[in-house]
Amino acid sequence: MIANRPSHLLADPTYSIRPALPYRVDWSPVPAFVRRSIFELGGIQPITKSMVTAAGGTLHDTPSEGEVALFREANIEFQMIFIVASLVAKAGEGEGFGTTPFALSLLPASKRGEIQTAPIDLVEKLTLAYDPANPPLYARFDPFEGSYGLFGINTPGLAGGKGHLDELGLVIGQFWLATSFDHDEVLQPDIGLPPGDAWRRYAKNRQKLLFTPFKKLEPRRIWGADSPIELFLLQELARRGHHPQLQMLIMENGGTYPSFYNLWGDLDFRYSHAAVTEADLYFPEQRIAVFCDGGRFHSGGKKKKDEAISEKLRGFGITPVRIDGRTIVNDLAGAANRVEAALAGSDAQ
Repeated sequence: MIANRPSHLLADPTYSIRPALPYRVDWSPVPAFVRRSIFELGGIQPITKSMVTAAGGTLHDTPSEGEVALFREANIEFQMIFIVASLVAKAGEGEGFGTTPFALSLLPASKRGEIQTAPIDLVEKLTLAYDPANPPLYARFDPFEGSYGLFGINTPGLAGGKGHLDELGLVIGQFWLATSFDHDEVLQPDIGLPPGDAWRRYAKNRQKLLFTPFKKLEPRRIWGADSPIELFLLQELARRGHHPQLQMLIMENGGTYPSFYNLWGDLDFRYSHAAVTEADLYFPEQRIAVFCDGGRFHSGGKKKKDEAISEKLRGFGITPVRIDGRTIVNDLAGAANRVEAALAGSDAQ
């Protein structure tokens, strides 16, 4: 359960009420490459050169005869994986309650507490049908702790009623994950980075997150807010109509690239491949980077490092805004005001 919610948010009576279905998910605040990576997850994953050859060059969600023969001969088992979105409210036009993701996670299908696997002959027969008007839901879904509660479809009490929208896990898609494959055969998408070590480290991290078979029955966060502190600021900004992008890498050339979860923890990528920093929240049009852990509570050495990074960002034309976590919890309105002041200053230029 997400704890230590700011009193400023709890004072709004609508904050602790889960809206009823249907939910309208607006993907526009999610970086394009992350969207593409998620939307491409269907059928059997990961896509390999051997699969393309066996299918005659064209792949579908239902495996072809050639793919079935390929996997049957190799005796490959598959895990059914749910793609779960954690949501914040987002006003807009259209049917249903408006939302946008603040985190994306993967979770394997299970039965009586055990991860389920299936052979290719069963995968061939099953259709991964998905009804957006009546999607599967997880109750008490916490992407930060990796915990969740009841799973159901059309289950009374999951959507609507008392509770918080951010603790409802909305299943937005599913795919079959091969439990064994040749990593060198996996086809990689264009990520926007030039060929070289940075591209290889980025691709390796993405492949590890998306395609490592599950051994434990717990959610795997793949993108989004890194902590509840970021979520609280994001929720207050959303109430004011602001929807920044999350977890954005800023490179030595001033370019920005969407980060997947824990990519910044890859020290080889961070220190060897011209990555300056990772912004918690980023407004691409105004070029404003928000950091939710900086400021007065940092040690002297860390503070000097943050100041040097901030100066480098200003040289790129990026405005840094650093807000410590204690301020977000105790004075959320003031924290959001600082972000709005930076946005107003950018718009005035």
